Amino acid sequence: MEALAPSRSVKIGSIDIAIDHNCQVQAQYKEYRRRKTGEQDDKVVEEPAAPQTPVKAKPVSWAALLRPSPAAAAAAANKKANEIVSSQAAAADGRKFTTLEDVLENWQVEFSAPAVQPRGLVNSGNMCFMNVVLQALLYCEPFCSMLRHIKKSVVFSFNSNTPLLEALIRFVHEFRADRTPLEQLETGLESPFVPEDVYEALQKKNVFQTLRGQQEDAQEFMSYLVDGIHEEMASVLQAHRARTAPAADTEDSADNGAGWLEVGPNNRAVNMRDVHSEAVRTPITQIFGGALQSTLTVPGATSDGTPRRSNREPFQWLALDVSSDSVSTIGDALDELVAPESIEGYMTVQGQPATATKQMVLERVPPVLVLHLKRFVFCADEGVKKVHKFIEYPAELALAPAWLARSSGTARYRNVRFRLTGVIYHHGSHASGGHYTCDIQRPGGEWLQFDDVDIESLESVDAVLKEKSDRTAYILFYTICR
Repeated sequence: MEALAPSRSVKIGSIDIAIDHNCQVQAQYKEYRRRKTGEQDDKVVEEPAAPQTPVKAKPVSWAALLRPSPAAAAAAANKKANEIVSSQAAAADGRKFTTLEDVLENWQVEFSAPAVQPRGLVNSGNMCFMNVVLQALLYCEPFCSMLRHIKKSVVFSFNSNTPLLEALIRFVHEFRADRTPLEQLETGLESPFVPEDVYEALQKKNVFQTLRGQQEDAQEFMSYLVDGIHEEMASVLQAHRARTAPAADTEDSADNGAGWLEVGPNNRAVNMRDVHSEAVRTPITQIFGGALQSTLTVPGATSDGTPRRSNREPFQWLALDVSSDSVSTIGDALDELVAPESIEGYMTVQGQPATATKQMVLERVPPVLVLHLKRFVFCADEGVKKVHKFIEYPAELALAPAWLARSSGTARYRNVRFRLTGVIYHHGSHASGGHYTCDIQRPGGEWLQFDDVDIESLESVDAVLKEKSDRTAYILFYTICR
């Protein structure tokens, strides 16, 4: 029998990730299959062998880590040749390829991603926080549809300035389309694998150096990953527009202005300002991007003669404070988010102290509404501690009128409902450790529970909604009902 090679370590910030650890793949996969077949620990069972993953030599330096090995160079050459052959075949087949810029400029949100066969992800050392995020994004229909559309429409060299985007496309490619329910796939599941392409793309991004000391935080990782893909797309679009836009348009776009007036409640003028007007619209912002309207109301008048001033603040997910005793449901947490906040001692333009009021409401709601429950709070005497209480969340979420801005643009959300499509859980008592699992809904309505390589089928959404003794909901995914 061929000897197993030692694991290879990749460093992302202060995180050492062991990947291509064949014995670990074998052990996790064997344990998973043992549980699924119902065999006892002391019973000899013939197990299907998990395939050996290719082993790369351990890098001796950062430069060596980024330098392709001879085998990798050969594989890259073969991949390039295959891409050329695929392109020629596609051209002969009548398919047209376009540029990434064109796809990003013209893409619209779609819900057409095919159901994929479930597949476990190997935890190669404290990597459960990455695994749950990758599974949740895989089953997020607009996100997966976007990746498949780009893969189908654009020929990549996989050697460009969009490493995260390309790594996620390769990750999705590891899953084959299959709508068969899990219970009917028990003997035909593909073996778990290590998402090595994603790990290696992450370490190339300097922004991920800030993960130092926070490697267990799934929400922070998701923020870095999704923002990183958005920044790659924005960079491509900005470079494209700089090459093609007339100089006059460029000058106009640079002038953000001081704001504009809108008619607010009671027909009173509101000075509006977009604090992120320079942000580039990408498929990521189309899927996850919403906007809050933050309004400051001061007794008397501001310098421009209006008593209100509002900022439009974009978000990719809403962070909800659940620490208050008054919060026991998602509805309560959203009520807290939009509740007016008094600011004592605010100085007016006349130099007089006054009590101002600040309030945030939803102005734009994305197709995929991600809610982050702020489980970890700082206490002066205890440091960071976890909020353990159960927060009730519905299978369908309707937006209350009190959560929405009073403008004509929000009228379209009044009858819209969002269905729960994913939950990421945190196990454990402390912010500095623990474990992550997730419940995900496949297209067609089947709910699955993912715990690294272990995949279980859930009877219904009721199993997702109920209180659990060993874990608490941390991130919720709500997708607009169509």
